[in-house]
Amino acid sequence: MRKEIYAVLIVAALLILYFSFLSETRKGIFTERLGDMTLTAYETESAAIQEISNIYALRDIPLAQGYYAVYSGSKGTMRMWVAEPTDHNIANDAFNSMNSMLGGSTGHEEHEYSGDVGQTESHGRHSDADMANSTIPVKLDFMEFVKPEVYMIKINDVYNYYYFKMNYRMGRIYWISFDSPDTDYQLSIVKQAVMDI
Repeated sequence: MRKEIYAVLIVAALLILYFSFLSETRKGIFTERLGDMTLTAYETESAAIQEISNIYALRDIPLAQGYYAVYSGSKGTMRMWVAEPTDHNIANDAFNSMNSMLGGSTGHEEHEYSGDVGQTESHGRHSDADMANSTIPVKLDFMEFVKPEVYMIKINDVYNYYYFKMNYRMGRIYWISFDSPDTDYQLSIVKQAVMDI
């Protein structure tokens, strides 16, 4: 009987340590680190939804939840906006509409995979005039696997990345912006964000 009590206490202590560590390394949906970048700020709920509404491509998406984060590293700052519509079908349709509006392809007819949406802009703000100074989105092939499809668009000389991730319950649209001009560095961080967030 005594061994069982000790075993239960040890398991409980390990679970407490595990969940304490987990809460330290994740802030909402965000990880504490991406490459050499460290999470310096994040918002959820109404503050994040307000940030998302400032993004030209994301502002008309009906949201159940929103997330916003700022990461800083040796080569600059990255901002990430995550729009989560009320269900995966709405998220899929919203992503396809957004991608079409930006001039990209709409190849997200399937619901079985994950993908992310990210767009970079100067301090996260785009206007109709800014969009006139943008390139057409380009699908990137830098991941070892096909899904999610990550797109890059240049707006006002700033590289933006976006993608879409979905499971059977929900979908999230991701928009990522960097102030670093190093595209190799950007791609390495985006790749990690796709896998970890």
